[in-house]
Amino acid sequence: MKSLKSFALSGALLASFASSAFATTQFVEIVGAPAFRQDSNTNIAAYVAAHSGGLTATTGPTSGSADVTSASANQWLIPGGGTGGADLEIDASFTGSTAGFESVASGTITQKFITHNTGSIGTPSVSVSTSTGETAYQPQITLSDTFQATTPFNGTKTFYGGASNTLPFTATYATLTNNQLGIEPYRWVASPGAAAAGLTNITTAQAQALYKNGQLPLAFFTGNSADEGKWVYGLSRDPGSGARLVVQTEIGLGATAKLTIYQPTITGGSVDSSGNRVSGTDSTDAFDSVPVAPAEKIPSTGIWAVAGNSGYAKFGTPSDQLGLLLAITSTPPSGAIFVTYLNIADSTEAEAAGAQELSYNGNTYSLAALQEGKYSFWSYEGLFSGTLSAPASTVAAALESGWTSVAPITGVNVSRTQDGGIITQNY
Repeated sequence: MKSLKSFALSGALLASFASSAFATTQFVEIVGAPAFRQDSNTNIAAYVAAHSGGLTATTGPTSGSADVTSASANQWLIPGGGTGGADLEIDASFTGSTAGFESVASGTITQKFITHNTGSIGTPSVSVSTSTGETAYQPQITLSDTFQATTPFNGTKTFYGGASNTLPFTATYATLTNNQLGIEPYRWVASPGAAAAGLTNITTAQAQALYKNGQLPLAFFTGNSADEGKWVYGLSRDPGSGARLVVQTEIGLGATAKLTIYQPTITGGSVDSSGNRVSGTDSTDAFDSVPVAPAEKIPSTGIWAVAGNSGYAKFGTPSDQLGLLLAITSTPPSGAIFVTYLNIADSTEAEAAGAQELSYNGNTYSLAALQEGKYSFWSYEGLFSGTLSAPASTVAAALESGWTSVAPITGVNVSRTQDGGIITQNY
């Protein structure tokens, strides 16, 4: 984990800290989709920067925005930015859209954030690490890339937090208000060497079979009988991810389908310019026996997933953790190929580290193709919450009105009413 950036403070700024150092601090906790973290972090940081004395920390040795935008957990501070002149701390933790709905709609299920008041008032923290610590807090806002109706967190439901239907818990989930902010496009990507092996495109039917079975012969993609003994494996986020539900609905399996997900044994790798570990290798697994994702309690939801139906807790991760970006940019065993889905920012980062973009149903992503309905692999991004009071309501309003996205809703000439639903023209 990289060390925190030191901040050089002007005399005026130091004075503002001195006047607010003993004020009561108010907190706004925001959860949401890791696939949405780049835009979310950028917009929260812009809101903070608009206030005199507002601070954003970085994980890197420079003040480059990539250090902030790629982080899966951040903490900001606005001295005197809360109600009644209190200091305002904004915390974000991108654990997944599905997990975000579970927490915010329940009003009682927490998520882990960087511990409040980490460091001094002049040095807020970024990214959970052993040095900063993490603490469970109740979020008020979730920034999500699915509709709430796609998730299981509606009404009163009972789930299980252990194997063999043990540790049941029941919760009631409120219907949250949806304020649409933008559109999140996704790409299919494959591990290094996929194109040379003949895998350059994936169809809806192939993706459906891949994620239901977990693995398919390469011949399913190439039509070459010589590829019958080579294997393509599907990799995925865990069930706390909204992007996973977007995939399930997009390819026609449905939001409640049980998937079969593989989790290769990756070693090595290096940290890229965004602070994520990439470009390792799977030199342990045989090409025809990559292990399935283990049975486990999903960290972000507390719900038990059976073997094969879990997955990676994060897209991009620090150097001391394993994530989907690392897996898809790593060299697989000879005779094997890994396939997964990433948003545009993460897929661009993955391709820079050796992963290879796949066209989808013969179409390559472009903003123009999405805007006119030719490219269908996308979802809406929204800010979801219950009734908010200040300062959370003030932060939410600022984010709703100040949004920019990879694909702003303005200019998109098509729409859909549910995740993976039929796309209809708006003209």
